[in-house]
Order: sequence, then structure tokens, then C-alpha cells
Amino acid sequence: MRILSRYFLTSYLNLFVATLVLSLVSIGIVEMLANFEHIFTPGSDAVDVLQYLFLRLPSYYLRDLIPLSSFAAALLCLGLPGRRRELMAIKAGGVSLQRVALPILVAAAALSVGALFVYETVVLGATREWNRLGGDPERVTFRRGSFWYHKGQAIYNVRDAMPDKRMLRGVSVYELSPQGRLLRSIRATRVRVTVDHQWQFQNATVHRFDPARPGRGPVVERPQELSLALGQAYDVALLNASPATLSLQHLLEFISFRNAEGLSTSRHLALFHARLSEPLSVLLFALLAVPFGVAVERTRSLLGSALRGLLWVAAYHGARLATSLLAAAGGAAASAAPWLVLAIFGGLGLWRFARIPR
Repeated sequence: MRILSRYFLTSYLNLFVATLVLSLVSIGIVEMLANFEHIFTPGSDAVDVLQYLFLRLPSYYLRDLIPLSSFAAALLCLGLPGRRRELMAIKAGGVSLQRVALPILVAAAALSVGALFVYETVVLGATREWNRLGGDPERVTFRRGSFWYHKGQAIYNVRDAMPDKRMLRGVSVYELSPQGRLLRSIRATRVRVTVDHQWQFQNATVHRFDPARPGRGPVVERPQELSLALGQAYDVALLNASPATLSLQHLLEFISFRNAEGLSTSRHLALFHARLSEPLSVLLFALLAVPFGVAVERTRSLLGSALRGLLWVAAYHGARLATSLLAAAGGAAASAAPWLVLAIFGGLGLWRFARIPR
């Protein structure tokens, strides 16, 4: 049995790596062909092309490719021996197919833990760098529950951003003199960033300070309308100041600060639980793939099993999409929804796994 376990374990891992690498290479080729004019610009070299691919592929595709590679590896790991009648020989030797598949599921569970690490390091880092491509090279930093950006003689503080709506929330701007003294501070609940790089402040409060009279209090203004003309670099930097770009640790810190201020955290808690549960899809997809791989012995059709399995994968992604829409609406159940989807599909996978013919 140890020989069989090592055989299927090695086969699963080899197929997983091969599928993942082949998928990344194929998508990289398509990306270069589809975005040829953006990649091969005048003056670009091989380093620029590699930088584009090493940021684009992890930030856009790796989260989906790792679970899909697990599904393909588990399916092929059992489907190919099934077509060669090897599974029939194993059953004839008195070994159950559930026992044969156990090393695959154990490896998939270990890969789920590895996927969490990859998502929080490689994917998150690539996403941040990709967001900064073409923008200002200075970084947005996260400190004490909000995002900070220092450029020239001004410091910008943003609580949250909604890039799709070009909206910043909880904004503070501190304008400094060349000597580093505060000249003006602007605070607003919301700022709309227009396409022509105008910052339109809503409910703004302006404090003006006289550096020549440090003991004198500020002059307070509450203008009905206030706009600042800022460059594109500010837009790129601060519109990406979203909790979605934070690590899980910093996301928890962000949530705790909002709780301390009495602000709503349902949407951010839903994001945290969605991110935390996402790597478990590596194990789930392997579990879903095992019965379809075993079925190849009976149907003799690897393609048919793959297509039926992909329907389950599509249903899972549809359910996850529904939970993300629930999270966007800020529903109270949004935090539990990703785990509920995992539990439902995991239960169905275990039910089908238990029904594998012995």
C-alpha cells in the first residue's frame, strides 16, 4: 500500500506542477499577443516584458489557476490509470479506491496551506506592484487603520477607497511649508476623483495655520465646494488604497480600528472571511475531481468526466460570486456565506466520494 500511496501522491504533485506551469505559460503567451502594443513599447527590453508578465500573471490569474490545477491533477491522477485498467487491478487486489485517493486529498490539504501563503505574499505583492505600474513610484503605507501617502509638501491620509466609483472616504490632507510646518489641513468624509484629476471634497472642513504665529489658533472654514487639481500619480496611488490590498493581518487591524470608531465593518469582515476561506478551494476541487477521475474506468471518457467536473467548478464559482455580491451589499450574513458555500460543496464532494464503488 505504501508503494501505491507514493505512486499516486507523486503523480498528483507532478501533474499539479505541470498543469500550473503550462497554464501560466499559455496565458503569458496570450497576454503578450493580446497586449502587444502595451508590452513592446519603444525602448522596452526583455526586463520590461518579464516585469509585466511576473506582475500580471500572479495578480490576475494565480488565485484561480492554483485550485483549477488541483482539480486537473486529481482528475488526471485517477482518470489516466482508470483508462489503462489500473484501477480495476487495484480493486482486484482488495484495495479500496477511497484509500488510493487518500494521499491525493492529504497533498491537496497541504497545498491549501501553501496557497494561503502564496496568496498573502506573491499574489498580494504582485497586485500592489501592478496597481502602481505607470503611477507614482512612492508607496502607499498602511498605519493605524488607514492609508498614508507622502508627496512633495503634502501628506494624504485615506481611510478607504472605492476605485470602481473613483471615490475616497475619510480623507485628510496636510499641506506643509518647506520648513515642515503645517499650513493647512483639509478633512472630508468623501472625495470624488474626476477623470480630469480634480479632487472634489464633500463635507470638507479646512483649518489654516499661520507659521509666523504658532500660538494663534487656526482659522476654520467650511466651504460648500472645494476642489484640488492633482496629478494622475495621486489618483493611481490613493484610489488603490483599498482594504482588498491589505494582508489578512492588516485587514484585521483595519476592522478593529473601524469597530473602535463605531463604523460599519460587515463588508470588511466579509472580505476577510472570503480571503481566508479561498485557499480551501484547492482541497475542495481535488475532492470534487476524485469521483470524476474514478468514473473514467467505467465511462472510458476522460473528456466527459472533465466536462462534468467543470460544471461543478462553475457552480462553485457562481455561488462564490453570489456571496461577493452579498458582501458588497453589506449583509449581516456575508461573513458566513463563503464558509457555507464551502460546506455545501464539501458535503456534496464527500457524499460522492463515499459512493465510489469499492
